[in-house]
Amino acid sequence: MKKIGILLTAIALLMFGCKKTENLDREIVGLGGDTWPKTGLDTWLYDTFTKPYNIAVKYRWDGTEQDPNFTLVPPKAENVKPLMEMVNTAWVQPYVDLMGADFIRTYAPKNYVLIGSVRYNSGGTVTLGEAGGGIKITLFNVNNYDAANRSVSKRILKTIHHEFSHILHQTVMFQKEYQYITPSGYTADWNNASGFYNKGFISQYAQAAPEEDFVEMISLIITEGKNGFEVLTRNITDATALANVRQKQTMVTAYLKQTWNVDIESIQAKVQAALNQRAPESAGDYFAFGTDKLPILTIDPVANPGMSAPFITVYDQTSTGLASVGGAGRILDQMALIRTSATQTTLRLYYRNTSGSAFTADFIYNVTNNANGTFSLTYASRDANADVIASGVTSMTNFLAGKQFGVKYYYNANNTKQYTGIYDFNNQGTYMYGFLSY
Repeated sequence: MKKIGILLTAIALLMFGCKKTENLDREIVGLGGDTWPKTGLDTWLYDTFTKPYNIAVKYRWDGTEQDPNFTLVPPKAENVKPLMEMVNTAWVQPYVDLMGADFIRTYAPKNYVLIGSVRYNSGGTVTLGEAGGGIKITLFNVNNYDAANRSVSKRILKTIHHEFSHILHQTVMFQKEYQYITPSGYTADWNNASGFYNKGFISQYAQAAPEEDFVEMISLIITEGKNGFEVLTRNITDATALANVRQKQTMVTAYLKQTWNVDIESIQAKVQAALNQRAPESAGDYFAFGTDKLPILTIDPVANPGMSAPFITVYDQTSTGLASVGGAGRILDQMALIRTSATQTTLRLYYRNTSGSAFTADFIYNVTNNANGTFSLTYASRDANADVIASGVTSMTNFLAGKQFGVKYYYNANNTKQYTGIYDFNNQGTYMYGFLSY
């Protein structure tokens, strides 16, 4: 009986003696009951995105925002502002500067969700960013964001500009003719389709559908920049495919201008200027690289004003000297530096005679690449037309010889044009610039 009494007492203690009272009259976390003290980051996000443009940025963890089949981690708060500063300067502000705040307020996706890790997918791929229905953009890998890493920023920006372009064409559809440029190339199995460049597509994903093709063109033109996009096209070796990509480029440019009054080259230049503030790109990589389709830097101070006074003085002296040769009154139109090989550059002068007939004169220089990243030019030879005018253009031919030149980007006053420029390394206030072609 004693044992039974002890057992009954133990049961009573378990049932009644260890009872704890819990207040269940409260909100469940994540369903409206969680509150957070407002931080300086919250204030900055509100003032930068929410208040002016009605864009919400969520960085605190909310499991309802993500597929539970993936393992993800929250973002580090200290990485949020650097990333969103880049988003602001390289996506929001270019459009605001050119189109006004109402444009972004009306058409921008309204929600950004930030995730600390990448999302690992089946098949070994990872997701760095995704967008849904023009409403929400999710940016992954925030914990590894490095403002100085240009490739990371470009991938993020490509996602954003891609989705924003979808919103625009879903509001006003692009030209129906676009889908017929490369109709046989679209496939639901785009991720396994190889050789996309020579099928007339600028990216693998562009093969998914005409709508994806259209926005891939826009997002890559903007995020790669003028020179970078041209380098992408160098992967296209088939003449028909290249012509198709150029036709697509023309059509997306026309659509944005005619439908929205958006100048894509101005947006492009502003985005590149913003990127270069954090992660500068070497313009010299485009002017001096490779031996195939070498670049031509066309320099025209009349069409593209703002070059340095010392260079303009040399250019004007060259123009005056050319006109005086033989008293023939020749007129200098523009000049170009042409990388004809890895070791040679040609100075080409474009000019007209009094009857209006056009001519060119080539002065050839050997190139020495210096250890500090500059290059030097040494005069080598000239063609027959150059022989005729050589005595009148010594201001320019002498200016180029014997100096160390660096290459960098220059911008006009409001960053709507990006130029590739050559500057005197020992006197960096002396520079000229223009646009590269290939």
